[in-house]
Amino acid sequence: MDDSDPEWRASRNLARHELTGAQGTGLHEQAANDARYTSRDELKYSLRSIHQYAPWVRNIFLVTAGQVPSWLNTDFPGIRVVDHREIFSDPRALPTFNSHAIESQLHHIPELAEHFLYLNDDVFFGRPVQPGQFFHANGLTKFFQSKALIPSGRASTEDLPVNAAGKNSRGLIAQQFGTVISQKMKHTPHALRRSILAEIEQVYDKAHRVTQHSRFRSPSDVPIASSLHHYYAYQSARATVGDIRYVYIDLADNLAQRRLNNLLARRNFDTFCMNDTVTARDPEAQSRMVADFLDAYLPVPSPFETASGIVAPRRPAEQGARVAELGHAGP
Repeated sequence: MDDSDPEWRASRNLARHELTGAQGTGLHEQAANDARYTSRDELKYSLRSIHQYAPWVRNIFLVTAGQVPSWLNTDFPGIRVVDHREIFSDPRALPTFNSHAIESQLHHIPELAEHFLYLNDDVFFGRPVQPGQFFHANGLTKFFQSKALIPSGRASTEDLPVNAAGKNSRGLIAQQFGTVISQKMKHTPHALRRSILAEIEQVYDKAHRVTQHSRFRSPSDVPIASSLHHYYAYQSARATVGDIRYVYIDLADNLAQRRLNNLLARRNFDTFCMNDTVTARDPEAQSRMVADFLDAYLPVPSPFETASGIVAPRRPAEQGARVAELGHAGP
């Protein structure tokens, strides 16, 4: 998703107006703000990190709202752009501008492997990694818990969207297994199993359906691929808690530049995430900071880019660089 695409932006604004009315009320300020969709070609560098540090990945599926970055080499074997219309079980849920809704449909990707990794485009590999860091030899998946806690209480319209989703996931696990979960997940690549996601769609059919039909992040969302899968699989003895060297950098933080400099100098994390959930006070300066860092950390073009890795001028219909989901065939 890319907020600079006029066609996509018009579609989003129409959907937001239909949902909230002319005053734009009813959505949390972080549910559909511009920062959530801003593209700085992170996807290009995320693909570079896969090619450089995870060459064992067999296939890459880029799930987009019909957008194809103009720099993408779609003829290279093993990479395919998947339109939302190919995977949503109910086309009436489209268009959607909610990553939770898109996550809920990943297991419908044609030819997706049973074991795969799911990444957002702001998640990168920082040094060489192996399949064993994400999957056990017997097929069990690993997940990576954050020190951050899910707030207490039920989800409400006052909650940050991420907190509301965590509360809903906790409620489903408590209802099914009698266990109360407390921790969020790190913003890392998520090791998933296609069959477990399909099972979740059946077991939690109502919550799954509601999430699919939420065009923007809402208090009823469930983070199916990024949280619920892990806890459901853990409770059914199909996943374990893993450990990974990871760092999260909030681009709006005053110390973001220092943290990026340290990361560039040390390169001592397996994965890292650069996230922005609020609109920057100086968007141009923030974009320069990100571009300079990514160019320095991952300077070598991947075969997923057009010749020389040069970004050609983008036509409006192609501006889909902020791809919410990457599905990767697993080991």
